[in-house]
Amino acid sequence: MLSSKKKYIVNDNSGIKAQIQFADQKQEFNKRPTKIGRRSLSRSISQSSTDSYSSAASYTDSSDDETSPRDKQQKNSKGSGDFCVKNIKQAEFGRREIEIAEQEMPALMALRKRAQGEKPLAGAKIVGCTHITAQTAVLMETLGALGAQCRWAACNIYSTLNEVAAALAESGFPVFAWKGESEDDFWWCIDRCVNVEGWQPNMILDDGGDLTHWIYKKYPNMFKKIKGIVEESVTGVHRLYQLSKAGKLCVPAMNVNDSVTKQKFDNLYCCRESILDGLKRTTDMMFGGKQVVVCGYGEVGKGCCAALKAMGSIVYVTEIDPICALQACMDGFRLVKLNEVIRQVDIVITCTGNKNVVTREHLDRMKNSCIVCNMGHSNTEIDVTYQSISQCDFLVLKFYGIFLAQLYFCLGKWLKQSMLSSPLRAALIELQHCQASLRTPELTWERVRSQVDHVIWPDGKRIVLLAEGRLLNLSCSTVPTFVLSITATTQALALIELYNAPEGRYKQDVYLLPKKMDEYVASLHLPTFDAHLTELTDEQAKYLGLNKNGPFKPNYYRY
Repeated sequence: MLSSKKKYIVNDNSGIKAQIQFADQKQEFNKRPTKIGRRSLSRSISQSSTDSYSSAASYTDSSDDETSPRDKQQKNSKGSGDFCVKNIKQAEFGRREIEIAEQEMPALMALRKRAQGEKPLAGAKIVGCTHITAQTAVLMETLGALGAQCRWAACNIYSTLNEVAAALAESGFPVFAWKGESEDDFWWCIDRCVNVEGWQPNMILDDGGDLTHWIYKKYPNMFKKIKGIVEESVTGVHRLYQLSKAGKLCVPAMNVNDSVTKQKFDNLYCCRESILDGLKRTTDMMFGGKQVVVCGYGEVGKGCCAALKAMGSIVYVTEIDPICALQACMDGFRLVKLNEVIRQVDIVITCTGNKNVVTREHLDRMKNSCIVCNMGHSNTEIDVTYQSISQCDFLVLKFYGIFLAQLYFCLGKWLKQSMLSSPLRAALIELQHCQASLRTPELTWERVRSQVDHVIWPDGKRIVLLAEGRLLNLSCSTVPTFVLSITATTQALALIELYNAPEGRYKQDVYLLPKKMDEYVASLHLPTFDAHLTELTDEQAKYLGLNKNGPFKPNYYRY
């Protein structure tokens, strides 16, 4: 229910309670290891794999400047140095991109104009961790216009548009992000947003859960002043439900990912267009006649499959959920297990939100020049580098891991299981799994172009890996601005709602957005299409048992 104090948001008189959902999975809160050193081993083995500083999505970037932004002393025109970007001199180019994005984000601009007089976020100190693009910049400047102070880091090491980050820094936003960060840079940037003298966040806007995880891990006392978390990704929401189920979630959280306006528009329509864009920009391939397997048939998978089918590709689908599997079959796709088609397909696309969907065993069996990419948020779906190393540092594993794994695995087979402690057995399993990733000495990595690597086997076979297994569309191309306007408006309203909610309205749980908020966001975008809604008569509304102004569907309705 939206606060009645804010006249620009339609009151929800339906009395619908926010739903609380809990994940059944028992997987622990996913902890991403911090690597030592500026250049993360998860980014490169050969020197050719480290040149990741330019892309079609960031045309003003220069790969000639290899100096780490952390080593630069930069200030904006106002004399402030509270930021860390690739090159502050790119700000003018970034400002032009932001102005273009504003034209395709009508709802955010309307919200900014309608609500900035009341300043509904006055006093809000928002720390954010999302993709830093022109669309995100429009959201951040809208939050600023509504009274909020913001500090921002990137949720993906490849998706930041350097010129946009520079424009935000020039405008006075403390932004810590650049394209091509190392893993160590990634966590350093998040820490710079959170750990600042004289400033403490009271709201979190997260995409993937890394920011939330970092605060829980490093600064748990901050949650005493934080009013709520807004999370927009499958991965981040899953983490929040795990915390809630374990009784460790200490503030209210809003699940934006499962809102209708996010899931049915951003996940579906955005991916339907951006999957083709990302593949074309990186590989220049023709889709007609190509055999493609899409792992997962959620909203992202549905969008990818629809686009590829329309281009003449032969599309297979893998799925664990019988309902999604039946939808795939009814949509005309053949449902298979990955092992059944892995030798024949030309493209493998993951979009499950899971881990180890494509393993080294699958990669070994792929045909020459098979393209492998990921459309899910996290980089754990393709087994590029094993992500859960906790018993030993990757530096040790790189030089000694294979030998030790083979030695101790053999000893583990020889010794009775009862003679091995549980931690040792777990360490042996991790060591054995580390051998199965693509980061092993017998494989050669060859950088073809930005975000495109050839991984070459000893027999000469090679696969084409895009964005090192990270999110394809935002790492290698761009996404439709209009669709992101829908998601960004939903995020802004969720922040306003949590920040202004009276004490006691939201408990320490994960909530779905009120249906009225979804309908309001959708209505703000209809004028772009010169669309005219039909209005119910009093008699029709009474017959259906509805309020003439909505909500028009119950919370359990599946769109």
